[in-house]
Amino acid sequence: MGSTVSRLRLIYQTIKAISDSFSVLSTRIPLDPGLPVPNPSASYWCFPPSSLDAPVPGEDSKALPLPPHADVVIIGSGIAGTAVARTLLDNTKDLDPPLRVVMLEARDVCSGATGRNGGHISPNTHQDYPQLESHYGRSAAEDIIRFRLAHLPTLLQVAQEENLLRESQARTVRQFDVYLQGSLFSRAKDSLQKYLDVLPDMREKHKMHEDRAVFEDLQLSSRTTGCISQPGGALHPYRLVTGILRRLISSYPSFSLHTHTPCIDISSTTSSLYLISTPRGTLTSTHVIHAANAWTSSNGLLPGMRRKIVPVRVHMTAQRPGTGLSSNEQDKPGRAFVFYPGKTPWGFDYLTQQLSEPQAGALMFGGGAMLGGRAEAVAMDNIGIFDDSETDFEVEAYLGGALQRYFALGWGSEAGRLEDNSQWEPGRILASWSGIMGLSADGQPWVGRVPRAVSGRAGEGEWIVAGFTGEGMTHAWLCGVEVARMVLRAHLGKSGNGSAEDGEQVRFPQQYLITEKRWQDADIEAFLGDVGAA
Repeated sequence: MGSTVSRLRLIYQTIKAISDSFSVLSTRIPLDPGLPVPNPSASYWCFPPSSLDAPVPGEDSKALPLPPHADVVIIGSGIAGTAVARTLLDNTKDLDPPLRVVMLEARDVCSGATGRNGGHISPNTHQDYPQLESHYGRSAAEDIIRFRLAHLPTLLQVAQEENLLRESQARTVRQFDVYLQGSLFSRAKDSLQKYLDVLPDMREKHKMHEDRAVFEDLQLSSRTTGCISQPGGALHPYRLVTGILRRLISSYPSFSLHTHTPCIDISSTTSSLYLISTPRGTLTSTHVIHAANAWTSSNGLLPGMRRKIVPVRVHMTAQRPGTGLSSNEQDKPGRAFVFYPGKTPWGFDYLTQQLSEPQAGALMFGGGAMLGGRAEAVAMDNIGIFDDSETDFEVEAYLGGALQRYFALGWGSEAGRLEDNSQWEPGRILASWSGIMGLSADGQPWVGRVPRAVSGRAGEGEWIVAGFTGEGMTHAWLCGVEVARMVLRAHLGKSGNGSAEDGEQVRFPQQYLITEKRWQDADIEAFLGDVGAA
């Protein structure tokens, strides 16, 4: 009798805890994200800070004044906003008068998701293909996959053209998806086979590994059940973005970047002009481009996108590698890993390693959604959270210990201090920080001209490029390029000169375009239910 009562109590407590969590989550999702917090956790990527960071207005009179008018205002200084600015300016360099472009950033330059991510260019391909085909059909699914894949060569070419290959550490790597559970590896093999049947040209780029000798060569734990390798990429996202912006500022006097200058209100003064309000004053603009990702639905920006782009807090660390990991210095930064420790494909961790020069070879490790099977609870705890000044202690503790278990004996003993800045912590964990990603209510980015029903304003010059669902490095750049082309067509009646890095070798997925119908249909609860059932 006693054991039965105890079991019933446990069942009741479990159901109640889940119900309470969903209740709390349902109240967080529709909240106003407001402005980014002024004191975010310190991202390892963002040190030393770029010279582009202006003094906080009010603390130094040298802050660049706002111009009274711009042709285009870009809200956000991450990779999407930078792609927009580069495409607009480089395709109108002979225009007279020049295109006037203003970029507004609420905090330091590139201090949002781009400056806080994992630094990997690893598109989800076979993992997502079955669901994409089911939702959109075979042709559209192929367009989406090829669009994602185009980001690696595109970003490498951009880095080369900007003379930033060394500074940005942009490079190709061999990515290994590592599975610790046999059941999930079996599912992955099935999805890979279906993917390769549809895209046979990808067959030579993917390999399935079940030989323990391969796992030993990769220094992986003996608990590894299988892995899939494919081409991938890695880079220092903060250095790429700030390097491009530095060149644009020096090349185009008509372009200005204003950090610590959040947009707090947008109103349409006429059918062709917008009034942009900031704490430092106002300016008018013909076009407004929303590239603020997780903060897009703020009351001062596009509150109509509430519940369509939802903030989610995620976690990253920089760690000193164990002494046993690959004695080949050239091999270390040439590999990247995605670890699947559990039985669900959406509970994963990810790892790249910085180059030894000019950086110190730190392991850049993020994720932490599993926590011994608590994936659902951890995810719910961080959905609807837009404060990146704090980290979740449970996730932080998990990330601090998981790497050694993934490599086990291959990790070796703990390393001594790297030749790194003394501001970082002295143990295995150099730094731990959080970031806010923009979760799209249907899983796809939102790109294009914002319908009036969404903006609630009269003009037709508002545009959006946001909602990358944690996959910004394989979506944001070419989405930004596409939005810039749309703006050029609307503003000048032309699409610009176009070039190889603009992604002309791939079709832009029509499923990414924002329409009133898509906006109405997107349901965050339904999407989360689909993800949880995966």
